[in-house]
Amino acid sequence: MPYGKLVLHTAPTSTVISLSEAKAFLRIDSDYDDDNTYITSLINVATQVVEEFTRRRLMTQTYKIFYDEFPPYIDLQVGDVASVSGIKYFDESNTQVTLHSSNYDVDTKVRPGRIYEAKDGDFPNTYDRPNAVEVEFIVGGTSSDVPAPIVQAIYIIVGRYYENRQDVVLGTQVQELPLMVDHLLTPYRLLEL
Repeated sequence: MPYGKLVLHTAPTSTVISLSEAKAFLRIDSDYDDDNTYITSLINVATQVVEEFTRRRLMTQTYKIFYDEFPPYIDLQVGDVASVSGIKYFDESNTQVTLHSSNYDVDTKVRPGRIYEAKDGDFPNTYDRPNAVEVEFIVGGTSSDVPAPIVQAIYIIVGRYYENRQDVVLGTQVQELPLMVDHLLTPYRLLEL
């Protein structure tokens, strides 16, 4: 099964937790704004850590995935897929065309989402070139769609990074993820099969 090349097309426009929520969690006075930029970067880093660990994308964003030819089915690699915007491919004459939606079915119930040939449709042959197939799809949702344990994990990571600004802190054990975060996120982790 060929593995597609996943590329972020449109980044999310909001975050799971806001700056003011993070500051409240960190017990920082709302009037103190010297660390606002740093805390905002920590929110983004914590979100990325959670997304990579779980293979999910939390907030609405658009991805493209590329294949050199149509595989038996298209694994969209990240959950939770909201919709597929379209599929383009280079036909045998090397002209990019849009595949009609009647030729494929989208399964958004499975995580990560998948695209299959429709019962009465098919995936056409492509021109022999890299990235001949391009699928654009939307993943994620709103902050209210994010399960509470994932939100809590983001808070914990932000707090840990804010308090410990170095790789190693004397007198502590080094771990990739805090044990509590691992326990919060593991039920939401999408495993590769």
